[in-house]
Amino acid sequence: MDRVTTFSAYNSVIANLMASESRQNQAQIQVSSGKIGSDLKGFSDNAEALTATKTLMTRVDGYLQNAKSLQTRMDAQNLALNQVLDAGTQARQAIANAIATGKGDGLMIELNSYLGQAAAALNTQQNGRYVFAGGKVNTPPVAVQDITGLLSPPAGGVFQNDQLTPTAQLDETTTLKTGQLASDVGGDLFNAISSVATFDQGAGGPLNGQLTQTQITFLTNALHDFDAANATVTTAVANNGLAQNRVDQAVTTQQDRQTTLQTMVGNMTDVDMAEAASRLSQAQVALQASARIFASLQSTSLLNYLSGTTGG
Repeated sequence: MDRVTTFSAYNSVIANLMASESRQNQAQIQVSSGKIGSDLKGFSDNAEALTATKTLMTRVDGYLQNAKSLQTRMDAQNLALNQVLDAGTQARQAIANAIATGKGDGLMIELNSYLGQAAAALNTQQNGRYVFAGGKVNTPPVAVQDITGLLSPPAGGVFQNDQLTPTAQLDETTTLKTGQLASDVGGDLFNAISSVATFDQGAGGPLNGQLTQTQITFLTNALHDFDAANATVTTAVANNGLAQNRVDQAVTTQQDRQTTLQTMVGNMTDVDMAEAASRLSQAQVALQASARIFASLQSTSLLNYLSGTTGG
């Protein structure tokens, strides 16, 4: 007895053919992309955890980029602070040399040069922003460049910075003071140089040629002011170094967190390539089989059967 295709059998074969094609397409996408799915729907039960992890990754990436930017700023600050310290140290040495030789020739010229060095360092910019200006990042924090300006400062004073010390958020719970103010760093040094300049232009001056005992006594006392000023700058350098270490640690920590989160996301999204390749091979075989069955059924329908019998 011959068997012919029924409507339900035909539909069943078509459904199997479409399902086999869908499984092949899904396996092909997984093999080519290396991912379980292309959207949250494709990740099924891991969708919620994946969303939360990626949200955290975005926040960690933000902290990491901020910390890397801070590293550049802290390096610029370190260089500038050491330049200020060098200026203060050299200024003190110039006074000590004058006392030792009993001569003030060129002393004020040297002090003027070191003042300019310190002022330029405190007006350091990073990405177009003055790093020692507090919140007034578009305004040079030191408004004078030489002793003349120091003795006759412009409106607003020698230092134009505000009192907003820069801070940074290193992670969800850690806020770090990362900046310093020009007036805090250089105030004592500028005052020490100003005191010597005022004496030079007053009744006890000028500090030039052979020094008098009164001038030597004054300069000897001035050394203490420069010692105190340089101690202030040394502390600023040390504080910046400590902040640099914290920022470096933050970069390392956020990089470690980033790696961990990337691994977690990979565990949820990355496909087992060997398994995916096996599924693709199986899906291809199933699709070929379904296609052959479909072709076979097309030639064994009732219409073909009746046509055959009629022709006989």
